[in-house]
Amino acid sequence: MEEPDAPEPPVVSEVHATSCTVTNQPPRWDGGAPVTGYILERRTQGPDSEWIRVNDSPITDLQYTVDNLTPATQYEFRIAAVNKKGTGEFSGTCLLIVTPAEKPGRPGCPEVLEVIGTSVHLQWTAPHSDGGSAVTKYTVVYRTKDDNKYESFPVDGTDGQSTSCALRNLLQPSTNYRFAVAAVNSVGAGPWSDYTSEVTTFAGTL
Repeated sequence: MEEPDAPEPPVVSEVHATSCTVTNQPPRWDGGAPVTGYILERRTQGPDSEWIRVNDSPITDLQYTVDNLTPATQYEFRIAAVNKKGTGEFSGTCLLIVTPAEKPGRPGCPEVLEVIGTSVHLQWTAPHSDGGSAVTKYTVVYRTKDDNKYESFPVDGTDGQSTSCALRNLLQPSTNYRFAVAAVNSVGAGPWSDYTSEVTTFAGTL
C-alpha cells in the first residue's frame, strides 16, 4: 500500500469577490487503498506567498466552495488525495484566478464636530474594507422629517482612516437633521453608515 498519485490540477469556477468553487478528479491510482478525502491548499501571488490549507479535515467530495477570499486578489490552488497510508503528492496548480472587486463596507457613524448657523462639519472613519478597489468618494445624506438630500465629496488621501466634510450653507435654519455616509469605489456605493442623532441648525450662515 502506498499514498495515492497526485490528482490533475483542480478547476476553479463560480468566482466571486470572496468565494469560489473548486472541482477536482480522483487520482489515476489510489495507492492500493480507497481515497478517503482530499487536502486543498491556496496561495496568493507574490514572492513571499505560502501555501495555506483551505480545509481543516479532508474534503470527501470532488467539489468544494472556498470562502473568506479577499476581493481583487490573485489566487491559485492545488490538491492532494488521502488514503489509509497517508497524503499523496500535490497536483500542479490550477490556472490563476482573480477575484472581482466588490462594493466597500460600511463607514463609521459620522460625528458632528460643529454646527455654525446652517453649516455642519462632519467626521467619520473609513470602512474596514474598500472591497478591493480604492474608495474614490463619500456620499453624505442629510435627512429631515420630510426630506432627504445627498452630497458627494472626493476622498482626501492624506486623511488615512478618518475623513471629514463640511456642508456649508446647504441646510435650512432652525431645522432638525440626521446624517449618514456611504463609501463609493469603482464598483459602486456601499451600505449607509448608522445615522447620527438629531442636530438642530439655527439662523445665520457661515
